[in-house]
Amino acid sequence: MGRTFIAQRGQKTSNNDRQPRHYRHTPDIRYTIHDAVEIFIHAKEAEGLRKSTIKGHYDTVRYFRDWLSPDIEYIDEITSTMIRNYINYLKNDRLPYQGDKQREKTKKGLSVFTINFRLRNLKAIFRFLAEEGIINKNPTGNIPLVKDDEHEEVQGLPDEKIDMILDSYDDKLFAQWRDKTLVLLLLDTGLRINEAMSLTSEQIDIHQNTLIVPSSIAKNRKHREIPISREISKRLKQLLNETEQYFGEGTQIFMNAYGDDFTADAFRKRLNRLKKKLDIPKLHPHMFRHTFARNYILNGGDVFTLQKILDHADIQTTRKYIQMDSEHLKQQHNKFSPVRRLFNRKGKRL
Repeated sequence: MGRTFIAQRGQKTSNNDRQPRHYRHTPDIRYTIHDAVEIFIHAKEAEGLRKSTIKGHYDTVRYFRDWLSPDIEYIDEITSTMIRNYINYLKNDRLPYQGDKQREKTKKGLSVFTINFRLRNLKAIFRFLAEEGIINKNPTGNIPLVKDDEHEEVQGLPDEKIDMILDSYDDKLFAQWRDKTLVLLLLDTGLRINEAMSLTSEQIDIHQNTLIVPSSIAKNRKHREIPISREISKRLKQLLNETEQYFGEGTQIFMNAYGDDFTADAFRKRLNRLKKKLDIPKLHPHMFRHTFARNYILNGGDVFTLQKILDHADIQTTRKYIQMDSEHLKQQHNKFSPVRRLFNRKGKRL
């Protein structure tokens, strides 16, 4: 193999001539889709990506391969045209919850959020493969994320819906009292549902009325301490005492009636049943987080403190959580209107 001649120290090679260090793509070495993806996953596991993130990449590839022609075996056979055709399929033909007869919808096309989630994963995979020299060209390199001109932000729940939900629970039944406690916790703290489900007694300080979300659980991997109301602190302590009485010590705070960990999916299903019972259009765990964010601001909290409580890396994300309807705008205007305060100060003499 010929060697590059360097005449002077510090001489730089052209970027066009530089080959990736780990893998060299030659006509004699072709990687199947499976092998290429495994190389990517192995690298990301070494970087410390969480299991849930790894699963998301696997799921993305599985969905793509279900659509892809079975004749396509090698990773370098995938083209930009195929990726664009796949995006159009997701936008126009794919049924939401396809295969789930209970949840399958007749309206075709996935949400822009779901499409972009899959597209981001595909772009990450192909970008890595191109940088490593496993493929010569990144087929997703010139494909932008899908735009959504009418994207609807998640709305918080109005007070009357919150009252309906809380009043529907029977405190005499363990499962319903547990659900009610979970709803109140989410409304009091804005926790993500997985953060709430993983709570143990060690994470709650009853005396200081705070709870800890360790970095190992937090989405952004940042340890944070969150204040909780005294009432919720007492409820959590009572729930923990009951679960330990039923199932022994060392349990999580939120358990199901059989002594197993209560999961986010199980809670979503219970909310779905409650939604139908109360005739509420939408009801899912993340709505309680948005409700907390909106009410925190309406009650006089500031957006910077809210950002820290919600564990948002970007304050623009926090701003999106504060969705107010026209009634909230009227209430705030009546409360803070400069002209109204002027009239009150002048004794309505203007």
